[in-house]
Amino acid sequence: MNFERFQRQIIVKELGRKGQELLSKKHVVIIGGGGLGSNSSNILTRIGIGSIDIVDDDLVELPNLYRTSIFNEEDVGRPKCQILEEKLQKINSEVKIRGIKKRVTKENIHSIVKNADIILDGTDNMQTRFLINDISVKNNIPWIYAGVYSTVGMIMGIHPKHTPCLKCISQSIPEKTGELPILGNLPLTIASIECTEAIKLLLDKQLSGLIIYDIWNQYFEQMNIKRNPRCSCCQRGIFEFL
Repeated sequence: MNFERFQRQIIVKELGRKGQELLSKKHVVIIGGGGLGSNSSNILTRIGIGSIDIVDDDLVELPNLYRTSIFNEEDVGRPKCQILEEKLQKINSEVKIRGIKKRVTKENIHSIVKNADIILDGTDNMQTRFLINDISVKNNIPWIYAGVYSTVGMIMGIHPKHTPCLKCISQSIPEKTGELPILGNLPLTIASIECTEAIKLLLDKQLSGLIIYDIWNQYFEQMNIKRNPRCSCCQRGIFEFL
């Protein structure tokens, strides 16, 4: 990969040339290509991740346009993952981008994430997130949980055997039903934080714990959550969603 394009990023002391080279060798799987997933894939492509798989089985709809920086009106009715592959490849031709038009299930998630260095959450439901959490803990693959609702986003890097898993904190995450209210610029903001935590995990740096950000009130909180010693997933090895 041509590192000249990353010159100003390489001189960031937290990254450096060594960190940039390491990122260029990493493979990221993003599950979901909507507001969070499309923005995350855009950011990671631009910062020089080696390869990115974007897994989504939906088509672009008009309500997707206000909360993403990638899709436009001409994309409506086309597969999200296909459009992301086409457009992101033009942003950085040296990054291997692959759009996978699939709905993630317990039957196919093993094959989807088997070569991943990290998994990013671009989903909109807890069922899929618990499935990601199970495969992460079982196969020791780090992942980043992220969710948005109204003006608030939550993010947490999950490093199996080192940090709490999603099940450890699940009581703190309310399950929302119906059409979710989302301020348009929130997914981009949360995706940016999610990608920063992903970079930290890929470079084996200290994570920030559970992050809660209210973009309307400009309220930012970091919580140092402990692993739940009675967690059915990361402590007892019960993977009920697989």
